[in-house]
Amino acid sequence: MELYDYLALDNDEQWDVLWDEGVYLTSYKSIDCSYRLYAINKFYVEVEMCVTRDIILGMGVFVEGKKLEKYLIEGKIVIT
Repeated sequence: MELYDYLALDNDEQWDVLWDEGVYLTSYKSIDCSYRLYAINKFYVEVEMCVTRDIILGMGVFVEGKKLEKYLIEGKIVIT
């Protein structure tokens, strides 16, 4: 599945594809949120979770850029 195919899906279908095809890579924690990074083919999906309420707040889809930078060490994603 390509990025634009994924974005063309409705919200429920995007979640289904993420859980079925997404490969968990790593996570990042801030004070009150946790972020989990998944890969689907050539793009990434970041799932934002509220740590205090243990609920999913949303997702972000991207290929590169600022959202990806917090997962990089020396230019590479550190897989956990």
